[in-house]
Amino acid sequence: MKSIIALLACMLFASMASADDDPQQVIPARLKLMFETADKPLELTPVVAVQADWAIVGWRQDGRGGRALLKRTHHGWSIYLCSGDSLKDAGTLQKIGLPANDAAALAAKLRDAEANIDPPALALLSSFEGTVMMMMNEASDDAGGGHEGHAQ
Repeated sequence: MKSIIALLACMLFASMASADDDPQQVIPARLKLMFETADKPLELTPVVAVQADWAIVGWRQDGRGGRALLKRTHHGWSIYLCSGDSLKDAGTLQKIGLPANDAAALAAKLRDAEANIDPPALALLSSFEGTVMMMMNEASDDAGGGHEGHAQ
């Protein structure tokens, strides 16, 4: 029975890691699998703003919230960092490493996606203080890293 569950889990992760899958489905499924518990549901609003190999998702859980910047690699989507309002700024996104055109487009998509979020929910997304790096640089990710911070 354990081997069947392990096989199903591997199949689930493989399907989530496919670069061809819809980020609007893959990213929420992956984040919920990683962070949601029965007593602490994970709410994702807006679900995902995507530009090239980058995405931003707003999250709320257990009275806390923020935004996560995700990066698509050959392993699929991984959380690059978590922050608050700084991820709304194209200049900040460019400093993080996004090309200027992708940074501007992603910031605009996020702005559009958050335009209809109610003020209390938006305030929770803005409440995350500072920045927490979750993924090392691309070279480290390609070497099998990229999972720092998941257990925190």
